[in-house]
Amino acid sequence: MKFPTFIKVQKYKRFEIAPRYYDPIKEEIEQRTARIAREMEGEDMTYVPSKILFERKVTSGANAGFLQMAIAALLGLLVVGWLYYGNTVFYLFWLAVPVYLYVRIRGRFLK
Repeated sequence: MKFPTFIKVQKYKRFEIAPRYYDPIKEEIEQRTARIAREMEGEDMTYVPSKILFERKVTSGANAGFLQMAIAALLGLLVVGWLYYGNTVFYLFWLAVPVYLYVRIRGRFLK
């Protein structure tokens, strides 16, 4: 038995969801028919959502392999030089880098 009261207590709200029916086969058929209709009309289509293209968008330059080989050779020579001559090789390397950069930058400005 419930006693009468002036204070109104809220009831707990329950989670209710109305499920929607989803038919992936029907949706795929609709997409295909729409795509075919556009192709028959001559409309140019650039994006196909059901087709995944595995194409490279960025082409590497012809010098990428050579640059990687040059960096690997330089690091290898540094390690071998360090084993034979010690830290002197690193000092010579740090002296050669600014000279190389100066020659590269100066060449760009002279053109």
